[in-house]
Amino acid sequence: MDVNAIKRKRYAYLFASAASFLVLGLVYAWSLFATPLADIYGWDMAAVKVTFTICMAAFCVGGLIGVRVLRRLGVRGAILTAAALLVCGFAGTALLAQYGIWALYVCYGLCIGCGTGLGYNVTIATVTLWFPDRTGFASGVMFMGFGLGSLTLGTLTRTIIGTAGIPVALGVVAATACVVFVSLSCFLKRAPENISEVLGVSNQKEALAEEELEGDAEFVTDTKAAEEAEANQRQIFRDPAFYGYYLWAIIILGAGLVVIGTSMQGALELNMDATFATTLVGIIPILNGASGLTMGVIYDKKGLQFSMILVATIAFCACTVLACAFFFGLGWLYVIGCLMMVMGYGSVAPQATAFARERYGQKRFPHHLAIVNTDIAGGSLFQQVVMSACGGVSLFVYTTMAVFGAVAFVTSLIFARITKRRKK
Repeated sequence: MDVNAIKRKRYAYLFASAASFLVLGLVYAWSLFATPLADIYGWDMAAVKVTFTICMAAFCVGGLIGVRVLRRLGVRGAILTAAALLVCGFAGTALLAQYGIWALYVCYGLCIGCGTGLGYNVTIATVTLWFPDRTGFASGVMFMGFGLGSLTLGTLTRTIIGTAGIPVALGVVAATACVVFVSLSCFLKRAPENISEVLGVSNQKEALAEEELEGDAEFVTDTKAAEEAEANQRQIFRDPAFYGYYLWAIIILGAGLVVIGTSMQGALELNMDATFATTLVGIIPILNGASGLTMGVIYDKKGLQFSMILVATIAFCACTVLACAFFFGLGWLYVIGCLMMVMGYGSVAPQATAFARERYGQKRFPHHLAIVNTDIAGGSLFQQVVMSACGGVSLFVYTTMAVFGAVAFVTSLIFARITKRRKK
């Protein structure tokens, strides 16, 4: 396969996968279903909210299971498995919710969470291997689809719920997921083993190394193959860089979830107009998706260490701005802080892909990506602990998050130090 054919195929795969991620992104539109389900069946809202916690935990489990499914069944079989779980989850919720909240936990929490995690990990791991030269860009484009799912299909789903009821809406989503992922399973293929060589990525890397080191011939002679072999040999749980990255990601994700989950409540507490507060909630998914793409491009240009330091800086500044907004009672400052924090939060997903691929190589990339993506559960738990300890949205919660933002910044500097390439 020549270079032009590979480029045509990989962009077709990328944009088809990004479109499918709109469906996966509905996992973040949980609030669309939570209130109607609680009202229809008379469930306590606190019990209903447990579903999302189960869903996030199942997302991580699904990613880990996806590695084995991908190995045994291939790309097509793994995507069809994800489709089956999603269809069972949405359709099962529609049909079985009337029999008790256990159906919500099993169908929506476990099946949809596991199906989303499996589909996300398998698709990201397959598509990004087509982009050894633009890994950040590729993962950013797909995450943009994931981030915008709750806004685009979520809006359509809200309309169906209002006109036909929630069982019909869930049935429509199940049918959509089936069509989209069955189609994707027939279309998406593995990248050729020698794709880096065909695209000339090895030569590009060596040229960059030569430019950075100003003619250090001894180091430049280390080929891309040798670097890849070294990465493939690293053991993730014995690597200090993994724990540095993981702590960094949990803090950024936790802070982002605090803002995303309470943006409207915070705006109203600062006496902002209710219509504007609703608009702010609508802007957040757009910025979330765009930030993933932007940071993916920055990673491709500047590298992982620079990207992590930049994101940690944004998160620390955002939390500080939010604390100041509550301290001085300034609504406009609160909006700036929210948008900054969402930019940081949306940047984590492409960083996870870049970290797993760059640090641990291609050989077991899906396995390492699944492990790295468990930071989502860690971030969710961190957010819940902080919110419970601080008693909800307040100056105290954002001051606490600013302190953790500083920790994330220091962690990113330590990570850069650990992973800095040394001359041989």
